[in-house]
Amino acid sequence: MLSTELINKANEDIEFRKANLNHLQNKIVTLDGIDKTLYDQGIVKIETDLLGDIENVNRGFADVSNAYQDRIDSGCRTDLFWRLVGFNSSSTPVSYNLECTKLNSGGYSLTTSSIASQDEGDDPIGLGASVGYVGATGIVTYYPANSNFEGDPGAGVVDDPYFGFDRRNRYGLKYYSEPYDKDVGNTVVGKFIGTCGAGSTVITVMQPVGLGLTLTTGQIVSCAKTSVINSSSPREIIGITTVADFDLRAIPGIGTTAGTVNLIEVDLALGDFAKAPEADGSFVEFTILDDPDEFKGISRRKYSIPFTSNPFSPQTISVASTETVGTGVSVFLTQTGDLPNQRSWDPGLELLGTPEPKVSAGQEFYRVGFGHAPTTGVGDELAEEGDLRTVTSLSLGIYTELDDCSSDIENAITNSLGISSTRETDFTGVDSETQLKLDASNALRTERNQIQLQIHGIRKIIGEENDKIDKLEQLITYIKNNTIRDLVE
Repeated sequence: MLSTELINKANEDIEFRKANLNHLQNKIVTLDGIDKTLYDQGIVKIETDLLGDIENVNRGFADVSNAYQDRIDSGCRTDLFWRLVGFNSSSTPVSYNLECTKLNSGGYSLTTSSIASQDEGDDPIGLGASVGYVGATGIVTYYPANSNFEGDPGAGVVDDPYFGFDRRNRYGLKYYSEPYDKDVGNTVVGKFIGTCGAGSTVITVMQPVGLGLTLTTGQIVSCAKTSVINSSSPREIIGITTVADFDLRAIPGIGTTAGTVNLIEVDLALGDFAKAPEADGSFVEFTILDDPDEFKGISRRKYSIPFTSNPFSPQTISVASTETVGTGVSVFLTQTGDLPNQRSWDPGLELLGTPEPKVSAGQEFYRVGFGHAPTTGVGDELAEEGDLRTVTSLSLGIYTELDDCSSDIENAITNSLGISSTRETDFTGVDSETQLKLDASNALRTERNQIQLQIHGIRKIIGEENDKIDKLEQLITYIKNNTIRDLVE
């Protein structure tokens, strides 16, 4: 009977493809567990050594920072200043409202009122874009409120949000990761900077839609800030919407003031706020994961991915740590000062003018401070952070000069600066082996990448074979239908 022959033929094809799947899955195990591991070991050993060298240099920067902080703590310098937060021009004489503010490398809170003009007829300088630092001589200098303010800050604003600090860019190993270099079973889709409210079920993805991150319902969301999402209780995406003209100036490297972003709705309330930036200037990272059950157990779908999967996008840019050492398709030394938040994007968009996300190892801030401390106006009583004061003169009686620092305090700073400089020279100088190690690591990566591309290709074939088996099983169902079986007989 023809129906029986057709069913037998379909079953034979199914068994053949299942046997082929078993072969392909075993091939992946061999490539990943033996061939690739050989290169993994060499890469990890080289980069562990590099990370040790980098940590030695960055620790020198931290020692300098601590020496400067010791000077603040000793009382011969202060990290407090008077900030001009308002004034009353209708009073006689004019009165000025001051707030005692602490130096903050992460930026300063914004207000909405405009408080000063440079000259008659000039546009006012708004506190929404600047912070008014009142110096010991009564001169007010306006600075951007934070380093993420983009565009022209306006006439009279000095483009230096880090006044009161010296700083050094930390060193790091920046590595690039692409879908084909993921270990089998790795379910990470991508990462993004996000914001949310405590008790809310909505997360805002702080990057424009289409930048390389593909979101679908059913995916799992985790968060590096565990008070937002605890690692033992990830959230599932149950809805995705968009909002247009969203202000993205706070996010480094976006290069736009507005864009369309995704809003993710999750199944359970979030435990804490995620702000951009946080109080310390950092950003909160969220991770998107595929269904964690995808590769559980042994089945014909193990390791499968869609045949249309792009091996090269999205690309994720990160800074290596001891936990991630050796990962990625390439690695480079970085010292640009950009924040170390992991970023995902579509590198193909670079040809259309979208810049690569800025990722580096961050900065070490040296709290230099000031030689004059804010006073309350009651004798020489020193003001504290948050104190408010209204005065009619910015040059009389609002600061007191501090005593000179001891030689021990100043020598500690000088010595730590010298040690830090020596470590950095040893690491980056012409006689260092840093670049040699990087070149060797990337050479090993080049060979490992070929193996990982093979694995990615096999996984796509597994996905295609499973699709064909599904179609054959559907064909058998059709033929077994009484109507179809009667027609073919």
